[in-house]
Amino acid sequence: MDRKATRVEYDPYTSNVSFRVAQSVDGPWEELSEGSGLLKYMNCPILFSNCVANIVSLINDRHNSVPEGLEIQFYGPDDDYAILERVVKRTDDQQGGTGPLSCRHMGTYRTANETLEIIRRDYAAIEDEFSSYLPGSEYYESTSKAIGDTIVKFEDTISDFVPVCVIGNYSVGKSALINALIGEEVLPSKVNPSTAKNVKVVRSERYAITLSYTDETGKAQSYVFSIEKTGLAPESEDIIACDLAKKLNDRIDSSCDMEIAVARNVLNILNQDANLRPENEFLEHCGSNVVLEMPFDNSLLGKTGSRIEFFDTPGSDNAEVDQKEHKEALAELLGHQTNALPILVTSRDRVVGDDNDAIMRMLDEHANNFASPSCLIVISKCDRLAKAQLDEPVSTKIKNWHGKSIILYVTQIGALGARKGPDASWFDESYEEFYEEWKDKQSGTRRVSLPEHNTYPCDRQVTAEDMCVDQQLFDTGIPSLEYEIQYYVEHYSKYKKSARGRKDLLDALTVVKEELDQLKKDTAKKKEEAEQMKAKKKAELLKELDSLRISIDPRLAARLEQDFENDLDAYCAGLNDAFGELYDAFGELDNAELGNTSGQDNLPSLDGFANERIRDHCQVNLVDKVYLSENGAQARILASMVGFAEDYAKALQEYVAKNESHFTEVGRKQLRECLEQNSSLPEFGEVNSVLGNYHALFDKIASAKHAWMMFAKNADEAREEWAQSKAKYLEQRLRNRTSLLGNPVPGVFSKTVFDEPIGEYSKKLREWADDYKKGIIKQLDSDNVILSDMEDEIASLEVQVSDLKTRLDNMSDVERELNTLLDRMER
Repeated sequence: MDRKATRVEYDPYTSNVSFRVAQSVDGPWEELSEGSGLLKYMNCPILFSNCVANIVSLINDRHNSVPEGLEIQFYGPDDDYAILERVVKRTDDQQGGTGPLSCRHMGTYRTANETLEIIRRDYAAIEDEFSSYLPGSEYYESTSKAIGDTIVKFEDTISDFVPVCVIGNYSVGKSALINALIGEEVLPSKVNPSTAKNVKVVRSERYAITLSYTDETGKAQSYVFSIEKTGLAPESEDIIACDLAKKLNDRIDSSCDMEIAVARNVLNILNQDANLRPENEFLEHCGSNVVLEMPFDNSLLGKTGSRIEFFDTPGSDNAEVDQKEHKEALAELLGHQTNALPILVTSRDRVVGDDNDAIMRMLDEHANNFASPSCLIVISKCDRLAKAQLDEPVSTKIKNWHGKSIILYVTQIGALGARKGPDASWFDESYEEFYEEWKDKQSGTRRVSLPEHNTYPCDRQVTAEDMCVDQQLFDTGIPSLEYEIQYYVEHYSKYKKSARGRKDLLDALTVVKEELDQLKKDTAKKKEEAEQMKAKKKAELLKELDSLRISIDPRLAARLEQDFENDLDAYCAGLNDAFGELYDAFGELDNAELGNTSGQDNLPSLDGFANERIRDHCQVNLVDKVYLSENGAQARILASMVGFAEDYAKALQEYVAKNESHFTEVGRKQLRECLEQNSSLPEFGEVNSVLGNYHALFDKIASAKHAWMMFAKNADEAREEWAQSKAKYLEQRLRNRTSLLGNPVPGVFSKTVFDEPIGEYSKKLREWADDYKKGIIKQLDSDNVILSDMEDEIASLEVQVSDLKTRLDNMSDVERELNTLLDRMER
């Protein structure tokens, strides 16, 4: 029968473990059956080293069921495999299964150091590519901070610092716990809860403190002070920094002769109520966040290579003060973390309760900001508990929070006293009393070793010898907590930095893509709005253009007629003689030529003769004389038409000039060319002034009277009567008159010499004007002529879109590398 196999895959970057089983080491592989004890480790983040002993035990008990034994095939980091190998060997040596138990390393992941190196290289490439989007750039300050903030956030994620957030309710000993962990009584425990600060204690080679100060204008500025044995020394020559250092130094206890004492004294001053004394008013301007740098020489944590930073936060359940500000400050602190290790501190009597539940909910809300899959639960002030109280089980809710919690029992005061030594002085006298009580308890039958009561979800137990501490300090439980912090720092923090750092960079590229998409949408929207605006503007411009019509003086004919009225009068005055001469000329003609034999029959021929000859006479002596002379009607009409054309061209040019701001540069050029091409005056051509074929110039009464007079043999009288009658009738035809209805009726002279030529010239002028206007309309109808008020904005958006797209394209290799960076590698 084949040896069975269980496949275990642990991804240290996500803290997730998965299992598959097979009846043979070569598969086929199947999912776990319902009810398998291993299922509880799946679908929730775990630290493999915390659970490896239980996992191996379950596999051995439930799946190692054939004589050939079982092989655990492991995919995961080398150091986790080393732990697995030891546990498997120990389990096999105990012969707890049906067959032999063995393990094989099938695949691994890049080490956290390798991954961080690649991530930092990718970050450098992204930072360089998007330098113009980072804080301080014009884009960041004026357009959007999203890209810059997301990229810069990465720096906090993979910094050398390892944040440790000490969180808990009021008066559970958070400050004392940090004091115990760093080995110095630096954080004051008894502070005014209404003024308590968020203090960050950073492991450093020096003593320094950073304070935030808001000036009278509301501008906040951070100032760094080095801590000397005699007081604070500002690291800048800024007036506010020097003044703040002086005010604080004036209030520092003169007995301080150590950096620790000065630091504690400054924190005490900052926690005083600004309203207690007028000289403390400056404290109102000091911000809630304080950074304290100091060595951790008296702590196991001083031996780690990482720069640990502890966050000490005020409690949020003190009924004596309004805790809204403190809660908001705590939420802000949690929200700004990227890979912090949380430590939830509570006392034994407050493990269960609404206050702790509220803090746990807050931690859950910010779970993505913390690096460990479960925080460390610290039961504080255990020096005050009897052994029976220590043995009481912890609530299931706390114990199973995020799977399985590590629960550690500590006495902060006992650890501080053990580290201070028997002859050390205390800053807080009550601490000394608690320590003496603890020491007395430990010297008698009530002695307890707090680590014996710790709860681990694995078999990791560390002795005093392992940590190189004496039993007295070990019993306080603080070295065990230090070990867990150090274990996290050395085994997991870099994995979490890598996972979060990679996420931050991919998020940054995602933000760039989102911003690019938004810019594209904004550009499309702006273009649509611009087209609507351009269409509206075009309609307005066309409407205005349409309202521009060439102006032809409707009284031009009347004015010209008045100017040439003397010519008409002179011509009419000579009509009697003209018709008499025509009469005589007709009489000299041969009857044979007329085709008639009697005078009576010849009368129609006389009318025809007179009609034809007087038309020519009128054409030459009146029409042509008035129309064609040097300054005649035609010249005067043309001059007027030219004036009308010039006025129209000027109006169009003024229209274009007035609206030039609405035209693109291309549009302006096209319109200039259009105006230049059409600005020449129209070619009017020749418009003749010719008398029409007017009939019945002789009225019938005049003809009948002439016939009667001729019959009466009064030839001279007949001639005179005929000439006068014809002259009068023609003059009536030539001059303007009023109809029976009272309407003006233009005469032949006005129609022929003025109305008809002006009509023809006006027609040509309007055709020219229409062509001129059509040229401009044609240009306005072009897509690239009308500007909108958003052209510059659209151009700027298009530049941004092009720039972001190019930069994203340049980052395609980086993005591919980041996407596959945390993938498993086969061995």
